[in-house]
Amino acid sequence: MSLRKDLAKEINMLEKEMRELETKRTRSMAALMEAIISKREPDETEMQFFRQYTAEIEVKREKLIEISDQLKALV
Repeated sequence: MSLRKDLAKEINMLEKEMRELETKRTRSMAALMEAIISKREPDETEMQFFRQYTAEIEVKREKLIEISDQLKALV
């Protein structure tokens, strides 16, 4: 495969992974919001999941920007 196709394929894969992580993060966020609204202490596990998913999304976003720039340079 050409480099352009490989980069495009990797971009699509990263976007899909980010959507999946964002869905998981949204579930954790909902649990945290419910705890806040109910005036109870948020579950530590949910806070860890939220932070973990957020960190993973940021790493993938940076990689996506890097690969997008590489693809633009080829076009």
